[in-house]
Amino acid sequence: MKQRKSLKPVFLMALAVIGTILIVRYNLRPEDAKIVIQSNGLPLSKTSNRSGDIISQSRTSVFTPEEVRAVSRQNYGGYTPTPLNSVKKTTVEYYSSDLDGKPIKIYARIYQPIGKTKVPIFGFATGTVGIGDQCAPSLEQPSKVNWANYESHMVTYAGQGYATVVTDYEGMRDPSRIHHYMVGALEGRAVLDSVRALINLDKNTKTLDTKHIFLTGYSQGGHAAYWADQIAKTYSPELSVTGVVGWGPVMDVEETLADVVHGANINWFGPYVMTSFTDYYGENYRPENMLLPQWTTSLRSDTLNHCIDTDLSYWGHDPAKVYTQQFIQAMNSSLPGPTYQRFFDRMASNIVGNATTTSAKLINQGGRDNVVLPRQQSPAMTRICASSKGPAALKIYPEATHYSAMEQSFTDTLQWMKDLTHGVAVPNQCTEPVASSPTIPST
Repeated sequence: MKQRKSLKPVFLMALAVIGTILIVRYNLRPEDAKIVIQSNGLPLSKTSNRSGDIISQSRTSVFTPEEVRAVSRQNYGGYTPTPLNSVKKTTVEYYSSDLDGKPIKIYARIYQPIGKTKVPIFGFATGTVGIGDQCAPSLEQPSKVNWANYESHMVTYAGQGYATVVTDYEGMRDPSRIHHYMVGALEGRAVLDSVRALINLDKNTKTLDTKHIFLTGYSQGGHAAYWADQIAKTYSPELSVTGVVGWGPVMDVEETLADVVHGANINWFGPYVMTSFTDYYGENYRPENMLLPQWTTSLRSDTLNHCIDTDLSYWGHDPAKVYTQQFIQAMNSSLPGPTYQRFFDRMASNIVGNATTTSAKLINQGGRDNVVLPRQQSPAMTRICASSKGPAALKIYPEATHYSAMEQSFTDTLQWMKDLTHGVAVPNQCTEPVASSPTIPST
């Protein structure tokens, strides 16, 4: 029997020819004219590495409405809504860029409603999962280790007709760099470029309503979403940001750290920020002046080796057993002193709420939150109201914790986004404070 010749050499030769044509025709560098082979075996032609361009994508998987409901129920329990559609999931790797313009690669998971048109966009950033590569949200397996079950959240919103994308952060699953935690501009770029990646994935079907983009995030992700909003005008002017939502969001890095001595159960937050800022800004903050001796010798490896599921057990609950007394005093002072001033200046430079943007803004805060304390949000609203040109509101859910605010606020958040999509006015506490708005506890 005559043997059939392999087509592989022909295929590879064709790829080489196409690459050469791209280099000559468009004057590209060889690395920019590569053909990326997707995990489903199909070639994905790349003619640039512009932010938001997709490098590779996985096979699409589909959730039926019954499966959407089941996955949603894992987080939402009695708050689980009736799905309106099936949902398809695709994991992508896409390009973003650092603040020097250098291309970086980030993973994201995209969930698209099936059978819908004019679908609003829901770009989401996760809460803290860790700094090390093994902590990337795209690697989460809730049945083994539950970092928040972000797939449940994304499937829930996609089941209500929103095209959702949940991104990893810069530095995750990237052996060339660490994740630079609480560096707001990098977080914001990841959110915006993941939205670009979603739009690029959809460019052949054109089912998206790109005039209504919502930037959202939980905890650290709220910090990322608000940073995305404030840099969008210059970094991604083609994106039309309708609204920004934060659930228990970090609005002030300095305040979040200081709150470890006011009941916030996040002793790990300081070591994370120290490791991140030391690496990113290239500055020595003298951790021996901030942390007790047992925490300084292996600070970088400790933060890189622990994800959020082990942070609490490792760093413990008592700040006096992690931080020096002098640093605790500095955290409680409006004048931290020369020893700590540079570190505090860097934290202050990553605050959000001072930029003038036109988007609508919503903060959903749990009244029983002991991670990002409720008292952080009133000053944030003051900054937002002083600068924002769009409506803004803070809603406190008295019985919600940091871990249940997304579920308890789901119906209200969904209505808020629907109103904005359909041109209906939403509450603006900057001009007309809502009389029934709960008082924020001064924890």
